[in-house]
Order: sequence, then structure tokens, then C-alpha cells
Amino acid sequence: MKFRLLIASAILASCSHAWAAEVSLPDALAQGAQNSPRISQARAQAQAAEARARQAGVSPNPEISLEVENFAGTGPYRDTRSAETTLALSQRIELGGKRSARVAVASSERDFALLSLRRAEADLARDIRVGHAELRAAEDRAVLARDNVGQARELARTARLLVDVGRDPPLRQLRAEALLAEAQAEEARAFGELLAARRMLADLIGSSDPELSVPAWVDVAVPGAFPPETPSLDEQLAAAERDAAQARIRVARADAVPDVTASGGVRRINDGRETAFVAGFSIPLPFRDRNRGGIEAAQADALAGEAALAQARLTARRAQHDARMLLGAADARVEALSGPSLAQAAEAVRLARIGYGAGKFSLLELLDAQAALTTTKTALIEARLDRARALAALIRANARAGD
Repeated sequence: MKFRLLIASAILASCSHAWAAEVSLPDALAQGAQNSPRISQARAQAQAAEARARQAGVSPNPEISLEVENFAGTGPYRDTRSAETTLALSQRIELGGKRSARVAVASSERDFALLSLRRAEADLARDIRVGHAELRAAEDRAVLARDNVGQARELARTARLLVDVGRDPPLRQLRAEALLAEAQAEEARAFGELLAARRMLADLIGSSDPELSVPAWVDVAVPGAFPPETPSLDEQLAAAERDAAQARIRVARADAVPDVTASGGVRRINDGRETAFVAGFSIPLPFRDRNRGGIEAAQADALAGEAALAQARLTARRAQHDARMLLGAADARVEALSGPSLAQAAEAVRLARIGYGAGKFSLLELLDAQAALTTTKTALIEARLDRARALAALIRANARAGD
């Protein structure tokens, strides 16, 4: 009994605008964008890619070396009189377009990271839209379950009175009490779903409000269709990944070209207190390693990137089409269920309740009318939720990098 009272009071509190803090969809989207760890992670990764793009254009550092020869030996080399000291500066010169290829890869990876940030924002916005709608639906189910418990309790009281006066057999009272137990069980289930939906939305937007609530259903405008040639966000992301793979082919080919290291310096000979200039260069001999495996791997990755782009294009088109079809079907259901059928079902319950009290209708007829009304209300809640989900999917499918 205490548990049922706790459930009823909690549902009543969650549905009371005086106690619960309502969060509109725009506010939820703003809070989620500000507080979500996934956005912080994607933003940090974009900043790291930007830093790598700046670093990619830096040339190798020069090297300075100091060499001392012919000292601490035997004979005339037992001390430092015959020592030769060389101070040299060397510089590795990158050949084969290594730096420009490296910059191209880093720039493509930076573009990919920025698009990944935009994708994380779009995914979060979709999840918040769905979570917001699921909480609204959970609150509506909780209110419906609470109302059904109240009606079942009143029906059980009426049935008890009719049995006491001898108008109905005791079986009618047992059936009414069983219906009350079922309604209370459904109330408990609806309350559990409400708590789960509230926790889900709170996690998405970074809220710690234990009584988080959302306002009533609001019709959101359906976004217009983009021209067929306009790439979606997922296509742009796949294209950036393909561009990075193609740029890595240049890097792999450039790595096959050996670099030259040039050096120059001054040598001091202690015996005669004389100095001389020294110069030289070195270059690896590409007899064994020509990076053929690296080039082939980069070319294969580029082919995979092309295929991934084609698949992303097909997936994006299908997602847009499916979302529009589901949205149209949900709109039709909402319109049908929220029209005269709901009012007629409510009127049927009212008349059946009056007729049952007057002895004109049986208990089963009243239960059928109440079940029909509950089914209609539940179907309307689900239709509105399906519409919100389809709309969230369509907005996500239509997301572009410049939005």
C-alpha cells in the first residue's frame, strides 16, 4: 500500500508544473551542446588536428656537431697537441615534395576532425530530440495510468455497492477489483518508464534536476528537402576521409625519395694553429627500401575511401527517404487519433458509466468502453512519439556542415 502511494505521489509530482522544472526543446539542445562530454571530446580532437596541421609545414631542424680527433692516444697523439677539432652545421633537405604532401594530409585530417565535431553535434541534437519526446510520452503515459487507476477504483466502489444491494452478482465485484489491480500494476510500470526517460534526458543535457519535466507536445516544422546534388554531413565526412587517404599516397611516394643531408664547418688543427673549412653531404642509397608496400597500402586505402563515400551517399539518401515516409505516416496517425475518434471514445465512456450506474449497461460494456478510450489515448501518445522520432531522424539526415 505504501509503495502504491509513493508511486501515485511521485507521478502527481512529475506531472505538476508547480513542482517540476520544465525544459523546452531549444533549452535542452542548448544545455546539451554546452555540457555534453562527447562534444567536448570532438572539439578537443578538432583542436588537436588543427595543431597538427600547423606543425606539418615545419621543416627539419638543423644540427650542430663538434668532433675532436687525434688525442689521448700514443706517441705524438698522447696529448692534445695534434688534436683536430671540427665544428660543423648540417641540414637535412627534404626531397620529393615531402613537406607539401605532409601538409596536405594534415589539412585533410583537420577538415575531417571539424566535420566529426559537426557530426557529434548533429548526433547529440538528434538524441536530445528523441529523449525530449520520450520523456513527454512517458509523462503522458503516467498521467493516463494514474487516471485509469482512479477510474478503476471508482468502478470497484460502485461494483461493491451494487453487489451489496443485490443488483449484481459477487463475480462483478471480483472483476472490478481485478481491473483495479491491473491498473495499479500498469501505473507502476509507467512510473518506472518515466524515471528512466527522465534520467536519459538529464544525462544528455547534463542536468541534475530530479524532477525534470518537459512541456506539452509542440508541432515542429518539417525541414525542406535539399537539392539531390547537395551532400549530407555524412557524405562530406566520408569525402574528407577519402581526401586524406588520397593525400597519404603522395606522402608514401615522397617517403620513397631519399633526403640529402648537407653539412659544413670549420676544422682547427692544434699543431700549426691552423684552420680549414670542411663540407660534405650524405644521401641514403635506396637499394632495399623503396616504400613499395607503403605506397600500395595507401592506394588501397584510397580505394576503400571511394567505396565508403559511395556507401555514405546511398545510406544518406535512404535515411532521408525513410524518415520522410515515417514522418508522413505518423502525421496521418496523429491526425486520425486526435480528431473525432478520441472525443467519441471519451463520450462513450461517460455514457457507459452513467448507464452502468442506472442499470442499463453491464460491467463488461463499461469495461469495453474504457479499454477503447485507453487504447485510443495510448495510440495517440505513441503516434506523437513516432512523429518526434521520425522528425529527429529527418533533421539528422538533412544535417550539413554549414548548418
